[in-house]
Amino acid sequence: MFKISDFATIFCTSERTINRRIKKLTPILKLSDQKQRKHFYTVQEANFIIKSIGIPPNNEFNRQLGAKYKDLF
Repeated sequence: MFKISDFATIFCTSERTINRRIKKLTPILKLSDQKQRKHFYTVQEANFIIKSIGIPPNNEFNRQLGAKYKDLF
């Protein structure tokens, strides 16, 4: 399970910026209630969000995360 703060760490940006980018992707993820913001994302949803936002920078945290979750990046 991934949180908004995890995406902020992956992309080296603020949580507010990530919230604005993910808000545009929620209709595509087909969440059950469009008015409520989702706080935790599965590995498949995280994979889609990362690919939709862009290429994350190559740093130690992302390398460790890629080793733990093979299909994330």
